[in-house]
Formats: sequence, C-alpha cells, structure tokens
Amino acid sequence: MNHVIRAVLLALLLSGCTTPQVRSQREPELPLAQALFDQQRYREAAQAFADAANASARRPEHLWLRAAEAWLRAGDVEQARSAANRIPASALTPADRARFALVNAELALADGDAERALAGLAPSGANLPPALVIRRQQLRAQALQQTGQHFAAAAELAAIDALLSSADRPDNRRQVEALLAQVDSAALYAQGLSAPPQSALRGVINRALAERGLSPIARGADGSQGTADWNLPVTPYAVGPEGYHPSHSLAVLLPLSGPLSGAGRAVLDGVLAAHFEQTGERPRLLVIDSAGSVDTAVAAYRQALDAGAERVLGPLDRDAVSALFALEQHPLPILALNRSGLPPPPGSASYTLSPEDEAVATAERMLGKGLLKAIAVGSSDEQSRRAIAAFSEHYTQRGGVLLASAEIPEYEANFSDALRPLFAAAGGRVIKDPNGQKNDKTQLATAHDAVFIALKAPQARLLVPQLAAVAIAQKPIFATALIVSGSGDLRLDMELEGIEFPEFPWLLGEDSALPGAEQLARTLPSARGASARLFGLGADGYRLSAYHDYLQSHPGAWLTGASGQLRIDMFGNVLRTPAWAVFSGGRTRAAIEPSLQPQPIEASAGTW
Repeated sequence: MNHVIRAVLLALLLSGCTTPQVRSQREPELPLAQALFDQQRYREAAQAFADAANASARRPEHLWLRAAEAWLRAGDVEQARSAANRIPASALTPADRARFALVNAELALADGDAERALAGLAPSGANLPPALVIRRQQLRAQALQQTGQHFAAAAELAAIDALLSSADRPDNRRQVEALLAQVDSAALYAQGLSAPPQSALRGVINRALAERGLSPIARGADGSQGTADWNLPVTPYAVGPEGYHPSHSLAVLLPLSGPLSGAGRAVLDGVLAAHFEQTGERPRLLVIDSAGSVDTAVAAYRQALDAGAERVLGPLDRDAVSALFALEQHPLPILALNRSGLPPPPGSASYTLSPEDEAVATAERMLGKGLLKAIAVGSSDEQSRRAIAAFSEHYTQRGGVLLASAEIPEYEANFSDALRPLFAAAGGRVIKDPNGQKNDKTQLATAHDAVFIALKAPQARLLVPQLAAVAIAQKPIFATALIVSGSGDLRLDMELEGIEFPEFPWLLGEDSALPGAEQLARTLPSARGASARLFGLGADGYRLSAYHDYLQSHPGAWLTGASGQLRIDMFGNVLRTPAWAVFSGGRTRAAIEPSLQPQPIEASAGTW
C-alpha cells in the first residue's frame, strides 16, 4: 500500500490542496482518482471518480464528468455514456460545461454522428486548459474528416502544432499531411492562397504541393512563406548550367567480369552514351573492373586513387558498396550505384533503382488521386515482397487504409484461394435486382478505391482477369515497374490495359539529354528490353557525378535524368521522382495528367 499512499501525497502536493480539519469519509477518493488518471490507469480512475460521485452530496456532477472523461480514455463508450447521462448540464460551471461539450462530442463521434459533434464543439474553447484545447481541436478534426472536409480538418490540427510536445508533434504533422493528401491539387492551391503567409498551414501546403511536383504558393509581401515551423525543404527547382562541375578524372567501378558482368556492361553503355552526348567540358574516364566482389571493389577503389581520379562512380552490387562505405578513409567521393546498410561517407552519395522507392512513389500517386482504400497483391519474388512492405508502410503512414494484401503463388495459374479473402476484406457483396433475383443486373461491389500490384507481366496477365471476376479489377490498378518484366507482347499485354506504373521519362520519349530510346535500341542491345533501365541508371550516374557537389549544397535543386527528376537528400541518398506510364492498347504510353498545375503568381531569383 506504500505506493498508493505516495501517489495520494503526490497528488495532494501537485494540486496544491490543503487538508481541512473536517471532511467526509469518502473525500480522499478524489485525489486518488486524479493520481490514477495521471498514471493513465483510466479504468481504475473512472471507477474511483464514480464511487466519489455516488458518495458526494456536493457537486456530484463534476465527479460524474470526470468519470465520463476517464471512461472515454479507457475506451469504454457505454460506461462513459452512462456517466454523462447522470449530469444535469444546467448545474455545471462554465468551465465544466465546456468539458461536457467535449464528452458529448466524443460520444456523438462514437455514434457516427459527426454533424452533432461539430454542433456541440462550435463554441470557443476559451474556458478549457491547454490539454483540453488540444483535445477539442482533435475532435473537431475527426468530425470534419468524417464529413469529408479534409482541408478544414488539417487546419484544425495545424493550429495546435505549437501547443504539442516535441514527442507528439511529428504524429500530428503526419496526420495533417495525410489529410492534405486527400485534397484535390487545385483546391489545395486555392485554399493555401487564403492561409496567412506566416502560418504553419501555409508551410505544410507548400510542402504538399512540392511533393506533387507543383509550384509553391507565392511569397507574401514580407517575403515569408511560413515554412520555418515545419522545417520544410527549399522549394524544388531545376538546376541550370551553373550546377555543372565535372571532375577532371572520373573512375567508373563496374563488374565487367563475373556473374554481374551483363548488368555492369549495360550500366557502362549508359555512362558512355551520356559522356559522348555531353557538350563542353567532360571528365577523363577511367573504367575499372570491380568484378562483382568485395575484395576486387576495394582494390579498384585504391587503383582509382593511385591513377589520380577525383571521383568514383560505382560500384554496382550492394556488398561492394558496403565495403567501400566501411573504409576508414575516403579520399575520393563516391557516387555508389546501390544502397548500403551503411550511410554514405561525407561528400558521397548512393543512387539505385529500388522496388521500395517505386512503391513509395506509387503510394503517393494513389493518395494524391484521393484513392484512400487499397488492396495489394504480390508474389514470393524478393523484389515483390520488398515493394509490398514499403507500400504498406508508406501508404498507411500517410493516411491510406490497406484493407488487405495477398501473396499469389509464383508457379500456379489459379489464384482463387488468395483472392477470396481479398474480396471479403474489401467489403465485397452481391447486389441483386429489386426483386432479389439473380439475373443480368446482378453486380459485385467492393469498398476499395484501388489495387496495388508488385508482379511481373506474366503473373499480372493471369491476375487481372481473375480480379475482374470478383469485381476487384473494376477499380484503378497501379503497379511498380516490375510489371514491364516479361511484357512486350502486344496481344498478351492487352490484359494489362489501364494499369499505371512509374517509368523512365527517357523510355517515354520525354528526356532530351540522351538520344531517344528507340534510336539507341537499334544499335545498342543494352538500351532495349530489361537492360534499358540499367542503361538509364548509368547515364544518370554519369550526369549526377558532374552535378553532385551542387545538388548536395542546394537541397531544393533537382536534375532531369533519364529515370526521372533526381535530387540528393541530407543523408546522401539520391531521390527520384519518376514519370508515369499506362498500358494502352497493349503498349506502354505516358499517362495523361490533368492540367492542375497553377502558374506561380510571382517569381524571385535563386530558388523560384
């Protein structure tokens, strides 16, 4: 019992209570209840407040209010409702009346009545302590979200950002970003224009616009954008000729022998294509075979140093990259063509075409289109599993709901066992005609908004008709670039009609820094088929090596590459914003984008 006594004494000290000479036998239960509440033992606290209310002849309504609050924190809505029903609102003080409004609003939300909750929360929260002001705004945001007012909900949460602790602020900002992700781009821009220039909301709107590749809202008259509170990156802009600073000698470390030689030679072809296409000053190339092993990669790095190279491009395989990053000294900056478990050394960076990055880009694409409920389908392929995991994490963190996911067998043609649970998880049901009879009007309906798949083309061709059989394919389908593996047959790829996936702008004819993909493919086998992406990786690696220093010192700058818009984050990772393609008539074409991008009202020198 000593810990209980200590808790009671502590509560008395914190509350500044004095001990009267005469008090009721039940009175000590109030500070005990508050101590239990402060310890987040809400169920015990609620019962203690309720016991005190039953025994009190003076102001029992306040104790019932505290009991209702504690029951709500404990997640017991019915007990909270029972306590609230014992409270005569007319007997409450103004401060307790404001608290009672919060309780009733939370009960209304539990009933699914967001309109009633908003009506009860309409009065100002001036009579509330800071903790309950935060709660009031959170309840308003929840109610506004339920009524489809996502921007207004985001504004409510942005308004309390400064009141939150450093531990709670990141989660609040993620919620704001997830809500803004559900707002149409044109509406988001229009709403942002009315936000005060120095507000936190203006800052986060600009970040949301930048993530969609749209122009930021123009600066206010005082030159501010309201971005400081949110620690936003510099507004992205395309790097110009001033960023081009090639080294005098560039060492290219690639596996030109051994099991990875095919991939290494495709990357090298891309490097050479970009090198000879570059006008003006070019570095001297020193090509060294890393042979696809850790020891030979380290030896190649030292050979590059001895040969007078100023920078290294490569290696390609993950273990070799880790070995170079683990060296005690790095006299030559490295632009590695793969990720490592180790961070890049200072002045170095890593660039790769990872399934995780494509899955994250696809999640952003879906959220930006307002597709907030998804199902996902992958296979036992390692790249597929990595993509599904990354998609699930990012999509749900940004406010999406992943209703279900499935892994289909890699060497079977019938996926019905895997698809039945998906249909059920998506709320699948049969819609009959008004007479309840099955006829030609019978339909299948599901609650999901979209499908994400991480599959190669042969599996995807088998999957899509089976999805259609249970109505899942009636919604938009998105994929990673894994879907182009095994594609290319016009007749068979008709099954993939309408599927969107991230693609290289170069392969869609949108990159002018390299000769066209079709033109190169006539003479270079590495520029066509599955190796074309490795070819593009090499070309982009070569370009990045000349812009590397500028990109690292200018976080908002991006470089147009064969694979997309490229920038380097503060951790030395090259981030890629891809183009988007769609299967149409059995061929892949650039996805048609809605013309939502507003023109900036004004521009200033430097980063605008």
